[in-house]
Amino acid sequence: MNSIKVSIIIPVYNGEAFLQDCIKSLINQTLIACEFIFVNDGSTDNSIGIIQGYQKKDSRIIVISQINKGISEARNTGIAVAKGEYIGFLDNDDFVKDDMFEHLYETAQHDNLDIVVSKTILGRDGKYIIKDPVFDVGILYAQPFIQAEIIPNLLKTEDLFAVWNKIYKRSFVDLNNIHFPKNRVIEEDNMFNIQAFNKAEKIVFIDYAGYYYREVATSKSRLTIENDYFSKALEKYYFDYKKEYNLTLPDSEIEELKAVRFIQRVFYLLYKCAVTKTSLKIKYNYIKRMVFHAKVYEIAKKYNQEVIADKGIYERIVLKVITKKSSILLFFLILMIQIGYHPVISETIRKLNKLTKNN
Repeated sequence: MNSIKVSIIIPVYNGEAFLQDCIKSLINQTLIACEFIFVNDGSTDNSIGIIQGYQKKDSRIIVISQINKGISEARNTGIAVAKGEYIGFLDNDDFVKDDMFEHLYETAQHDNLDIVVSKTILGRDGKYIIKDPVFDVGILYAQPFIQAEIIPNLLKTEDLFAVWNKIYKRSFVDLNNIHFPKNRVIEEDNMFNIQAFNKAEKIVFIDYAGYYYREVATSKSRLTIENDYFSKALEKYYFDYKKEYNLTLPDSEIEELKAVRFIQRVFYLLYKCAVTKTSLKIKYNYIKRMVFHAKVYEIAKKYNQEVIADKGIYERIVLKVITKKSSILLFFLILMIQIGYHPVISETIRKLNKLTKNN
C-alpha cells in the first residue's frame, strides 16, 4: 500500500521573498504522510539554497532543478515524479493552514473521490477574505452535473480556475493524461481543470478554507503589459476546447461561454493595466489597442446582454466604452482608476458592484 498520501507540487521561480512561509506551512502539516516536491524552475536568486536548507531537516522535501520552462512545465515535472495517492499544488509565494491537506485527503479517501475542492483565503488590498464555494458543499457530484454546470462554469468564469485549493487522485490524473499546457503563463490552471473535471466521476466541494493566496505585485506573472496578457487571452479565446479536450457541449454553447469569458478578461485586464506602475501614455496605448480590437468589439456587440447579465457598474461602463468606441471616455476611465485607486476605494467599488448585480 502506498505510504504517501498526498504529493504537494511547488513550482519555484525566484521566490526567496516568501518561500520560507510556504515551506514552514508544509512541514507543519498535520497529515504526516506527504511528500513536498519543489521544482526549481531556473531560479537566479537564493531559492534553491533556502529549500535545501529545509531539506536537511525534513526528508519529505524533494528538490528537482531544471532550466526555466515556465510554471506549467514545472508542475508537469512534479506530476511525473509524484508518488502520493493524491496530488496537490502550492505556489511558492503562498502558504496553507497546518491541517489543509489532512482535511482534503480525509474527504477524498472517504468516498474515493477524483477531485476535492476547498474554499480559498484571498489576499487582497492588504487583508484576507474567504472566497465562498462555487457550488453547494458536501454533495457528491457526478458526470451529469459536471457536464451541465461545472464545465460551463470553467469555460465562462474564473470561479474554479485555481489548482491550489484542490487535490486530485493521482491514478486518475495519470490514466487520463491530464497535464498543464506548455508555453502558457496565464490560466494554465483553468485548462488543467477543464481536462480534469471533464473526466472526473466523483467530486465534492467542502466547507473549509486553508489556502492563503497572496497577491504579489512584483510577481513575474502579474506583469500584465510586459507579458502582453491580452494577446494571450485572445489566443485562449481561439483555442478549440471541444477538439482538444473532447468536450460534449454543443459548439454554440461553447462559443458563447468563451465569448463571455473573453470580454470578462478584458474588463479585468483594463483595470490591472490602469493601476500598474507605468506611464499613463504606455498604459493608455496598450489598453486602447485591447479595448478597440476588432474581435473585442465584435464579441461585445454580439453577446452584449450575456456579458452584462450579472455585472456591476464598472463592467457596464467598460462595455459602453467598447461598443461606442469612445476614446475620450476610455481615457477618463483610465485616469479615474489610476488617480482614485486605493484599497478602501477598491473595496467600496466591489460592494457597489455587488449591490448592482443583486438589483
